[in-house]
Amino acid sequence: MKRVGVMILLVLAVGTQGSMARDAAELKVLGFSPDGRYFAFEQRGTSENASYSVTNVIDVETGRQMKGSRTSFSDEELKRLAKSRKATAKQIKRLKISARDLMTISVLGFDAEPFDEASIKSFALPSKWFGPESWLVLRQFKMVTRCHNKDVSPVGFGLALERKDAPATRLSHDVSIPLMRGCPTRYRIADAHARRTPDGTVALAVIVQDSTPGVDAQSLFIPVTARIPPLKE
Repeated sequence: MKRVGVMILLVLAVGTQGSMARDAAELKVLGFSPDGRYFAFEQRGTSENASYSVTNVIDVETGRQMKGSRTSFSDEELKRLAKSRKATAKQIKRLKISARDLMTISVLGFDAEPFDEASIKSFALPSKWFGPESWLVLRQFKMVTRCHNKDVSPVGFGLALERKDAPATRLSHDVSIPLMRGCPTRYRIADAHARRTPDGTVALAVIVQDSTPGVDAQSLFIPVTARIPPLKE
């Protein structure tokens, strides 16, 4: 496959994960559970003159948000805010989620481009974790539907893992655009995170960023998760 517009600048870190600023929002990855079943991250920012914190706990295999994921605002009653934070910490502890043995791939120096018909971006992944010639491939495409109250079509994305001598693994592919995403026009891969699990699979979480100008900060980051089996020798 011809790779169009490839931009690769990877920073690998194992064991720790700090906060990363993305426009008006801050993303902090909390890590995986030891078995790779759950992934969690926290997003902080400002919305309508109040700071907020969103903690998302994701089922890696299904990509669904777990019950107990919470959003809290700084203007809430202090007792309620403290209760929410305590419940979040308790859930993270119960699921044993941590940044231990976490591998992080940060894509730096890459600005998302507006949609075009050849809007494909490819990013190399470390062969020790995913096998030789492994790539994350992000595709953008126009949707058939129209944006709410606009005579334009939103842009969707598809994300796949492509590896040498193995079928491509579809990680995500938009068939519709959630209302909370608004009318997106462009995406980028912000970073990716992985953890090896006892059964030999790799738990993978890719953070896709909606880079549309004016996007609601709380809809900025889209997690895509999967369990990746090892290549057969």
